[in-house]
Amino acid sequence: MQRVFILSLTIVCALGCGSQGGSPIDSASGDAAKPTAPAVVPSQTEPPMVRIPAGFFVMGSPDLGEAEKPAHRVYLDEYYIGLFEVTNAQYKTFCHATGYSYPVVTWEPDGETTASDLINKPNFPVVGINWEDAVAYCRWLSETTGKQYRLPTEAEWEKAARGGLEGKKYPWGDEAPEAGGRYRANVGSEADNNRLRKRDGFLYTAPVGSFPPNGYGLYDVAGNVWEWCADIYDENYYCYSPEMNPLGPASGQKRVLRGGSWWGGPSRLPCAARLWNYPFIRYASTGFRVAMTP
Repeated sequence: MQRVFILSLTIVCALGCGSQGGSPIDSASGDAAKPTAPAVVPSQTEPPMVRIPAGFFVMGSPDLGEAEKPAHRVYLDEYYIGLFEVTNAQYKTFCHATGYSYPVVTWEPDGETTASDLINKPNFPVVGINWEDAVAYCRWLSETTGKQYRLPTEAEWEKAARGGLEGKKYPWGDEAPEAGGRYRANVGSEADNNRLRKRDGFLYTAPVGSFPPNGYGLYDVAGNVWEWCADIYDENYYCYSPEMNPLGPASGQKRVLRGGSWWGGPSRLPCAARLWNYPFIRYASTGFRVAMTP
């Protein structure tokens, strides 16, 4: 069973101001697309979205843990997913509109950290978000815009993260995250989770879009912050999941997390890597991105 990192020094994540709008981006004419630089910046309300085309992909991996086995074919209908992780500015807009509380998170005082490390940074991913917070944000965004925003399913998340690259370990291919001295994701130390690392340029979170996009043009699907998915977590789900549009187990207490983060090592970055947490838990390494039903 995979373990969840326990973090502990109180930090209130105050949220900064926003930037200007975005709109859906067509990611592909086929099932894959070339990487592109950000054409838009995150909006304070509607996040820029990328269309993921309908079709099959191979989910899971024979080379990771038991929870990622077996690799299996999955068909998904067309959907949209956020170009970036939800930002501080976007979440602040939600909190102001609804009276929802800003996130408060805790972690261990291992680095030279102060509350100012995570405040007034509008284009950084919001952290300290539990699954229930993320669902509340999606509900508000749907009511505000009249569109069907939600969390991505685990299958939707993995297909989007792969970016049209079949059989590759990471969103960018099989190269290690630091191969050739070129950092491809904001990730922490593998050897010691209590030692934070700044060799990739960031001690904690990075502004969204700081690292190259994947084949669908998505940013930070590996590293930066863990991302909540809609699904209930079951280590054995792949043994009985349906081939068409899987939604996850019908019951259970845990929820799926994907993508790895600044806290923890490169072993968490593969597209197929799975983690879980309880839906009421908040960590400084956890945020989310939204999906949308056409």
